[in-house]
Amino acid sequence: MKFLAKRLPALLTALVSVFFCLNAQVPVLSGYYGKPVRVEPLSLSGSMGEFRAAHFHTGLDFRVGGVSGAPVYAVADGYISRITVSGGGYGNALLITHPNGTVSLYGHLDAFAPQVAAYVKQEQYSRESFQVSLDCPPGLFPVHKGQQIGTAGNTGDSGGPHLHFEIRYRDSLHENSLVTANLLSHGVFELQDALPPEFRLVRFYGFSTSEQGIAATRLVTGFEGNINQARVNVPDTFFVAIDAIDRMNNTSFRMGIQTWEVFLDQELIYQFRNQDLPLDWTRTILSLIHYPERSRNGRSLLKTWVEPGNVLIDRTYAPTGGLFTLPDTLSHSLRVVVHDGAGNSTTRTYSVRRNNGLEALVSPEEKDVPLPLEELAAEEYLQHFYWDRENFFAARDIRITVPQKALYRDILFNASRQGAQEWQLHTPDDPLHLPMQVELRVPDTIPAAWHEKVVVMRLQDNARDPHRQAADPGKWRYAGGVCSDSLVNFRTSSFGRFRIDVDTIPPVVTASFTHGADLRGRKSVYFTIKDSCSGIQDYKVTIDGKWILGVHDPKRSRITCSLEPDRVTRGTKHQVMVQVKDQKNNITQYKTEFLW
Repeated sequence: MKFLAKRLPALLTALVSVFFCLNAQVPVLSGYYGKPVRVEPLSLSGSMGEFRAAHFHTGLDFRVGGVSGAPVYAVADGYISRITVSGGGYGNALLITHPNGTVSLYGHLDAFAPQVAAYVKQEQYSRESFQVSLDCPPGLFPVHKGQQIGTAGNTGDSGGPHLHFEIRYRDSLHENSLVTANLLSHGVFELQDALPPEFRLVRFYGFSTSEQGIAATRLVTGFEGNINQARVNVPDTFFVAIDAIDRMNNTSFRMGIQTWEVFLDQELIYQFRNQDLPLDWTRTILSLIHYPERSRNGRSLLKTWVEPGNVLIDRTYAPTGGLFTLPDTLSHSLRVVVHDGAGNSTTRTYSVRRNNGLEALVSPEEKDVPLPLEELAAEEYLQHFYWDRENFFAARDIRITVPQKALYRDILFNASRQGAQEWQLHTPDDPLHLPMQVELRVPDTIPAAWHEKVVVMRLQDNARDPHRQAADPGKWRYAGGVCSDSLVNFRTSSFGRFRIDVDTIPPVVTASFTHGADLRGRKSVYFTIKDSCSGIQDYKVTIDGKWILGVHDPKRSRITCSLEPDRVTRGTKHQVMVQVKDQKNNITQYKTEFLW
């Protein structure tokens, strides 16, 4: 009995641990996988959970020496279950399903292994499509641990040669969502990291709410990352926003922080942990960061204030909602600590003191105050939008639907007509988690014959003076639009300034060779395709009337076609046609010829 009594607490702890592991269905990852690349020393150019413009980074980016072609290996036994080829996203990518229930992803590949490449090309020619997404049965491409499956590259939405790598699994605690694992916290790979994180900026923001419950924030003061032990006067209620990055050995790239903590007089007030992430949560970064700073200046500062629509509560500790209220006018210690995945940490400490007269010191550029009703223009509207319900807005020539939980908090929505074809819809300082539906009436100045060419453009203005600024004509970008019965409908994931326009200009096509050129000795040709408004919808390349594979690289606006003897006869002239269509069905047919 004594033995049982001594062992009972440990036994209960073990049973609880097993219960939670079974519930979460998180497989044991450490020790199971090999290296996907063998470039030594193993190093990264990006980490899981790193802040990107509108999403969390979902994997590890392995460095490959700055050039394409480094071998990529299967990290465990399994089979290739999916192959995708696209000009965007992960470009050339493979997914391998493993016996332990996980799936590994290999993105931005330069090339697939020969057998896989032959199968992909066969499918592309069969479908007459460069872009394919292929689900593979278990017996088609079985692989073993350490087998080469391709080479690393720069395809898709990539800024340079590297391998994007993930381990994914399904988690019952997140409605069986597909989850990407934080491989550094699981200890899957051994990476040298003796370097502590770095602070780049710490800012203090005042916080208040209106009678309608609309939150308002304003910048009080901020400090560069190298400043420590500073004194700060703060208003009654405030929060902190932090820009910090991690550094690792053998790489100059910046990584994401593993854990963020803020203490007030030794009491933990806020903590955020970078954990395994459901893939449908990647956009929730827009609520984690202080979005006006992202919108205006392109900087991602984690804010301690937890908005009501923030779903990241399973990795957040914030008993006061991340807001600070000082009990008196004495000086208090506020300490910010950031940790990386290797246990290194860095601290900044501030002496904070409440100053009830601080409102006069608030930066006017940072005030987030809605326009009073008496200051509204003739066609300017204010309406309370709620984060936890569907919202509708309607006025002359416009209707808007904002889905439930598209917002992270309640807002005082502001819409104003800027002309017959232009509307300002709220401010880009507030993010949208889900797209809103907008319907605009097409003005009579656009003839009915052009309605099928109607587009909606959005101003890329970095949120500067959004209500009454003079629009820069060089910063309008296509936002969509389908016209029917004199109404144009579109969906958008951003507030901002929108304009109705028409797109009647077809794409432009140029070749890498002159008409009739002698290309004997060349292995490929390429064509540059560009569209000035709605963007490329699809394209088709034929040589002597037969479809030929054109590899699309949107980063360079280029289609590359390999010249292969089994598809292009040697020693003769060949007739080429490149047909390119934009989103409004404007078509260019570019014809040329060459000798090969």
